[in-house]
Amino acid sequence: MAVHMKKEELVLFPFVRNLAKSERSGEPFKKPNFGTVENPVHMMMEDHVAEGERFERMGAVSDGFTTPADGCATYSAAFQMLKDFETDLHRHIHLENNIMFPRAIEMEKRLAHVAN
Repeated sequence: MAVHMKKEELVLFPFVRNLAKSERSGEPFKKPNFGTVENPVHMMMEDHVAEGERFERMGAVSDGFTTPADGCATYSAAFQMLKDFETDLHRHIHLENNIMFPRAIEMEKRLAHVAN
């Protein structure tokens, strides 16, 4: 997750911000060295699938993050934190995959079309 977040913060998000700035100002956007926004988006979506699968496996081996009958309070707290993290992770993935990424791709296409 740390590498994924670093790629977002250092590569993808700054480019999307620049796209939005170009769209607002009417000025052309600088072409990225990664070709098109679809390339890092595709990588992020692959990471999202991998993280979803990781949490699915963790949920399966822990009976849905259920504390065993002999589990202590710390055990319960750790499982609750994992459940909460998984909920946040799914929200993060939904917002990016279904809202941000399609909008960024569409914005880049509009701007590229205007530039031609």
